[in-house]
Amino acid sequence: MGTVRKKKAPDLLELIAQAAEEKQANDLKILDVSKTSPVVDFIVIGSGDSEPQLRAIAKEIDARLRKNDVKNFRWEGVHSSGWLVLDLGNIVVHLLKEEEREYYRLEELWGKEAIVYHY
Repeated sequence: MGTVRKKKAPDLLELIAQAAEEKQANDLKILDVSKTSPVVDFIVIGSGDSEPQLRAIAKEIDARLRKNDVKNFRWEGVHSSGWLVLDLGNIVVHLLKEEEREYYRLEELWGKEAIVYHY
């Protein structure tokens, strides 16, 4: 994941947020968990209403990362599961269908004070 860390986190966060917004990701949040997690600095959480929308959001984020020379990353999960994860080292992106997001409530694991960006 060394190539990913060359880009600064704020730049990558902005790029990811813009890509997700372009495909109408719902309730997009960026959480700063650097003070409580030894593994990751930021978590991005967004949701979609359907598998095709999740696919479109992931595809747009993927395309923008590649266009900006971010390499050596891959998605985990399948669209039909309703949950996709992208690990960029210091940033982890979670894209979930609405039902899965309601069920798992990932934001609540970190608390409201962790939310630094809410679209």
